[in-house]
Amino acid sequence: MNDSDHPYKRLFSHPEMIADLVRGFLDPRLAADCDFTRLERCNGSYVTDDLREREDDIIWRIGYGDRTLILYLIIEFQSRPDHTMPVRVMSYMALLWQDLIRTGVIVPSDSLPGIIPIVLYNGEQPWSVPCDIKETIMMPGPVSLFIPSVPYLLIDELRLSVHHLMEVRNLAACLFGLEQSSGPMELFELGENLNRWMETDPNLESMRRDFSLYFESTLKRDEERTITNPFQGGNMLAERVNKWIAEYKAEGKAEGMAEGMQAGKQEERASLLKRMKKAGLSIAEIAHITGLPEDEIRHYI
Repeated sequence: MNDSDHPYKRLFSHPEMIADLVRGFLDPRLAADCDFTRLERCNGSYVTDDLREREDDIIWRIGYGDRTLILYLIIEFQSRPDHTMPVRVMSYMALLWQDLIRTGVIVPSDSLPGIIPIVLYNGEQPWSVPCDIKETIMMPGPVSLFIPSVPYLLIDELRLSVHHLMEVRNLAACLFGLEQSSGPMELFELGENLNRWMETDPNLESMRRDFSLYFESTLKRDEERTITNPFQGGNMLAERVNKWIAEYKAEGKAEGMAEGMQAGKQEERASLLKRMKKAGLSIAEIAHITGLPEDEIRHYI
């Protein structure tokens, strides 16, 4: 399986995305000492079968002073926290060091390269798992000396504050911001702004195409209707996207919006209706949400 099978994972195959992840979400002192011109994706040639089975994991090497630092990204597509994560992280790190020795990338007498394990999680349920294996081992007295400490960095995407980083065009923050979108209108506007910015930078053309792939696979709801892809061309928003229209109807938002539409100016009404249509809503859905007749909606859009 290659990166194209995972549109979300594919975004993290770009060095620009990894660099912005480090700059925006790791210790600023660490980021200041990283040489982003020496970012190199590990192609798996020295990774054991145990690690190759982790198809959602991504490994990068980066220059760190006169040494090499390894970034190990563990992408969690599941909706709930994984309570085996501390053990998994410890296991993956040991396997990776073992493979580096086995393949001759390093020799046993050398010091080992540092590994920073990063868990990217976007489940609806907040992460409640300890971020260091030592917090899961309860051994009192002298035995506590033998308890290992293997921390990992958790990026709980739906609960991050990212707007300040989006304003400075941090690519990782933009991706997380898309995932935090509260509805189709906001999602489309964020995607449109991101696309408009990326179009001005030819170095980001490949990245822009992969954002388009991510949008396509994420927003597809059924064969007949999809929210417009602002990138004109990836599946972790799919469940929430399917709920948005139902929530408007089920929670009584239709009546409130209808009142606002009736009271608003014609220009404002036309603008909102056009945005709803552009976001992929049908005439019937817009009518149900706003309370306006379908003929009137057609007149405005």
